[in-house]
This record gives sequence, C-alpha cells and structure tokens, in this order.
Amino acid sequence: MSKMSRLLRGELNKILMRPILYILTGVIVIALIFSALLLNMSNRGDQLYHIDGGNKTEVMINFSSAPNMNKTIAETMVLNAYGQLEYYQNINTSPETTVTTRLKNLIDNSESRRGARRLLNDYLTGIQYAQNPENPSNVRELNNIRLEMVEVLNEARTIISEAATSTNASILMPKESFENYITLISDALLYLNAEGADINLIETHENIYNHISQVNGFTNIEGASYFDKLYYLTSNDITDITLSEETITNLNNQYEKVTTFMSSTLENINAYSADENISTGTLKEEILKYYYAASQYSTLVSDSIYFEPVKSFNDSYAHQFIGYTDVHLYQIQERIATNNYLLSNDLTSNQFSSVFTPTMSSGDQVGAFDLVYFGLEICSFIILIFCVVLAAGMIAGEQSTGTLKVLATRPYSRNKILTSKILASLIFGIIFLVFSAIVLFIIGYAVYGLDTTPILAVFNATSVFVISPFLLILIYLALLIVKILFYVLLATMISTVFRSNVGAVVISIFIYFLTAIFAVLFTSSTWYAFLPFAGIDFFKFFGGAFASDLSNPLSIAFSSPMFYNSSLLISAIVVTVTMVVMTILSYVVFKKREIK
Repeated sequence: MSKMSRLLRGELNKILMRPILYILTGVIVIALIFSALLLNMSNRGDQLYHIDGGNKTEVMINFSSAPNMNKTIAETMVLNAYGQLEYYQNINTSPETTVTTRLKNLIDNSESRRGARRLLNDYLTGIQYAQNPENPSNVRELNNIRLEMVEVLNEARTIISEAATSTNASILMPKESFENYITLISDALLYLNAEGADINLIETHENIYNHISQVNGFTNIEGASYFDKLYYLTSNDITDITLSEETITNLNNQYEKVTTFMSSTLENINAYSADENISTGTLKEEILKYYYAASQYSTLVSDSIYFEPVKSFNDSYAHQFIGYTDVHLYQIQERIATNNYLLSNDLTSNQFSSVFTPTMSSGDQVGAFDLVYFGLEICSFIILIFCVVLAAGMIAGEQSTGTLKVLATRPYSRNKILTSKILASLIFGIIFLVFSAIVLFIIGYAVYGLDTTPILAVFNATSVFVISPFLLILIYLALLIVKILFYVLLATMISTVFRSNVGAVVISIFIYFLTAIFAVLFTSSTWYAFLPFAGIDFFKFFGGAFASDLSNPLSIAFSSPMFYNSSLLISAIVVTVTMVVMTILSYVVFKKREIK
C-alpha cells in the first residue's frame, strides 16, 4: 500500500509541475465567470398558473371570474377529461360505436341506410335501366342516388377528420393513409358535385359513374372499385384507439381522488377567505392547488389516451401516424407517472421544484442550485478535456520522453504504475469539479438566494420521488465523476494500445462530440440504446430531460435527449462492461508491452 501511495503522490506532483494545470485553472475561473454572466434561465414561476389580487376580496373575485383560469374553467377541465374517458369506456362495452365500424357501415349496407357500395351499384343499375329503349328515362331517381352518395361521403369525411385530427384522436392512422382517404373522398365529391353537369341527362350520370368507380389516388389495390378502396383503407389502415381496463380503472380512481381533493380544497378556500387570521398569500396557494389538481387530471387523461396505442412503438415508428409527428414517448410516460403520483397523494406540482435544466429555473425563481447545475454543465466539459489530456500524456507522452522507462526500472509493478496514473487524472478532475461547484454555489447564493423547496424527480420515467435540491446536486456531481472516469479510461486505453498521445486526445474528444450528434440523429433508433456513449449521462434518468427549450442553442448543446424504452439498468450495464473491457485491455497491453 505504501508503494501505491508513493506512486500516487509522485504522479500528483508531476501534474502539479505541468503548465497545463495552471492554464486549466485560469480557464476554469473564466468559465465560472462566464457561467454567471451567461445564465439566462426562464423563471418557472412565469410558466405556472397565477391568481392575482392585492386582498382576499380581489382574489376571490378573480377565482370566480378571471378569464385565464377560474373555478369554472378548472371544473370544466376535469369534466371534459372525464367525458373523454367515458367515450373509451363506451367503446369497450359497445364496439359498434367505433370509428371503423361506423365507416364500414357507411360503405357497406347498414340497418339505417343503403351502404355506399350498394348505392354505387344501384347507380349503375339505374343508368342501364334508363338506357333501355323499353324503359322510360328515370333520371330523377339517379339524381337522388347521387345526392345520397354525396351525403354518405361527406359524413365519412367528417367522421375520419374528427377522429384523426381532434385534440384526442380516436383512431391510429398513418399520415399517408389519411391523406389517401381524404383524397379519394374529395375526388369523388368533385365528380358528384360537378358544376355545369346536366343531371337530367343519362350521359352525365354515366360519366359520373365511370369517374367515381375508378377514382385515382390509391394504387395498393389498383383496379378495384372506388368504394372497395375506401373499405380497404378502413379495414387495414385504421385502428380504433382503445384503453385497457387497467388504464380505465386507474383514470376512474383518479377522477374520484381529484374531485374529492378539489371539493376539500374549495371548502378551505371559502373558509380562508372569511378567516382574518389567514393571509392573502395562503389563500392564493390554496386556490393554486385547486387549479393544478384540475390541470393534472386533465393532462393525465389526455396523455393516457395518447400514449396507450403507441406505447409498444419507438418514436420514429410512432411519427408515421397522424397526430404523432413530434411525439416523445419517454416524455409522455414521464408525465403520466408524475401526475399519477401527485393525484394519488393529494399533491400538486406547484408545491415542488422541478429537476434542474439548462434553460429554466427549478423553482419559481432562479436560485443558487440552478447556477451550480448550469455552471457545471459548462465547466465539466473543460475538466473532462483536461483529464483526457492528462490520461493520454501519462502513458504515451511519458514513453516518448523516456520518463516512463525510468519509472518502470523501479520496484513497482506495472499494474500499480498504471493505476496511479489513472487515479491521479481522476483526482484532479474531482478537485476541479468540487472547486467549481463551491464557487458557483457561493456566487449563486449571493446573487440569487437559496431555494430549498424539495424537488419532484421521476426515476427512469416510472418511479416518482421527492428529493432535496442539495442531495440532487451531490448526485449530479457523482454522475459527472463517473462520466469523467469513463473518458479517462478511454484515453488511457487508446494511449496504451496505440502509443499515441495526440491520437488518444483527438479520438476521445471526437467520440465525445460524436455522441452529441448521434443523440440528435439516432435517438429513435433501438440500437442506439446499446451504445455505451448513449447512456453515459445518467443524470437524465432523474427527469426533466424534455423541460429545455430546444429553440435555445444552449439547451441543444447541454441537453441529452431521451429515447423511448431508455433504461438506466441497460445503460449502467453497457457502460460498466465497456469500462471493465477498456480497463482490462489497458492493463494487459501495458503489462506485456516493452517500454523503451
């Protein structure tokens, strides 16, 4: 152990003698100042509901009639959400009410009317009958059939449009299929409603029939009749959105919870408004709970309906469906978990701070912990580069100068020599990280103050828990150390295997930047989850990965996008195995290699 200590002290002394250490110190100080000046977060409080009023009377008036949010609006949000839920409960008990069933009934025969395919057949029969010299021309009946087809097609277009483009779509349909469906109907209506056509002439009706029986625009079953094409799309490309019994039961239970909570809160509001011992601020807080409870239930229902039909897909596959172009399934899953937790425990989100992000404060206003997080996002990159340069230079660099050979002639095992170099690089990284965090905290406390409101975190989009901001910052620091260790081992391996100081630095930094590019390009790809570089930012598994403003360049630079089915366990296993492999390879090669 004493040999290891001497080796480690020796490596630390070497680093202290290197000019790059003092250059880095200066760069870190500049970065800390730059972080404090560059910090331009939006205040989370500005994004939340507000209740205005300088006294209780004004507050209660606003609670009753404020235009942006009031008691009636909050109640309507809950009732509308429950109404959406009832639709899906009815579907489970009455399948005939589904969109596909209604559309199929419009196209085929139904009990209440002739189906569109029968109408088209009757149209042809009527034309043939009227063309028979022995029969009188019955164009009036043909015109009635034409008008009935117009009615059927307009109804079908209304059903499909409302089902696919409403806020809570009731069908899952590829965008291309939806466009084909609308095109087919529009083209047919164009012929059926053709201006200038003499509907009293059999020739006009025959021309209309010829057009609508072979409308272009859908080639999968080329040659099929017009209504066969519509029926094919209905049967094969439209899926009715249904909710599982488990989801319906949960949403019903949460409805009972939220209505009870809002009723109890409303009693408090009325009591507080009349109690002289209760401050106006306390009354406002109680009203905000009322608003947020309603919003949380409304969002939970909408998200559950939206998430259920695509929960087994990845983002890129889900993007093909209408209404899912920009969906981030992990974000929705995270929000569902959060709102379920809050509603189940009679809590509201305004009672907590949120997980740290680069562009929005965790609390209502920017605080010291926000600056610490923001500054470390900048400084950790500089520190990581420094550690990579150190790790690369301690093997390849010292071998090229001959100092490594001198060290190898002493009574130290090669394993201990390599271990001391890795530890020395990591120790300086930790020192600079802790130093940066302390300085940032002092500046943040002096400028912004300290907000110790507990943070509501979501672990891997499934488990919600409350944690203090101080503890979360410590976790963030620890995870940054793991990230730095990963790149130190990478640089050490490259330097040891290829004996190239410059190569180790360049490749390590290149991989770092390549990871950021891949995170944008391949977030929706299943294979990306199994790359060690994809999961190295473990802090994103604590929630808030989507809270950043993607229009902000800083947000894009610092954000590490999540992909659906992201798993901390898988990422941890992949990263750990990769680190073990890099470590073993470094030790094996270093032990066997001749040092010149």
